[in-house]
Amino acid sequence: MQQTLVWKPWYTPGVETLRLSHDANGIHATSHLMQVVKGDSIVANYLIDCDSRWRFRRLWLKVDNHGQRSLCLQRDMRGNWLLDGQPRPDLQDCQHVMLSASPFTHTPILQRSALEAGQSEELQVAYVDMLSLKVEPRWKRYRCVHHQAGESLYHSQVEGRADEELSVDDQALLLKVSEKYLRLSQRDLKVSALV
Repeated sequence: MQQTLVWKPWYTPGVETLRLSHDANGIHATSHLMQVVKGDSIVANYLIDCDSRWRFRRLWLKVDNHGQRSLCLQRDMRGNWLLDGQPRPDLQDCQHVMLSASPFTHTPILQRSALEAGQSEELQVAYVDMLSLKVEPRWKRYRCVHHQAGESLYHSQVEGRADEELSVDDQALLLKVSEKYLRLSQRDLKVSALV
């Protein structure tokens, strides 16, 4: 199964186009994004691989912002993390990866947690700042506010960042993030292509 998703930032120029696929080897997300982050324009490509149960396995990220830089972050079955082939024991308690400028990286966490209304979960993530490419462990907390047909609402907190309100579809794919990102429908894309 394959699907294409598109998000745009609310107040700054940019777009992210992501292709999500499921196969016998797991779940794969391939993305291209262009954004203005803290006044800097970035262009980035990334590939995230998860196993069939949405457990993080690998991130490859390339960012162009005053020159190209890249990284490869991996997590094995025992929970050991490698950054560009070097062990990162400080990430040992992290379960997922979170990219600073992409709404998609909430999805694997929400898929795995399967929270009911009123429930919350706190976990550590390997947080990747897409401007500096710095990777560090951070605490992340999600609370499910409610579920209704076709849409669920969550509150999200991550250490060092403002709280966010997330609206997701039945597959935990983001529809919007509190005035930060908005998912575009196929209809929106066709209309804007005609303009």
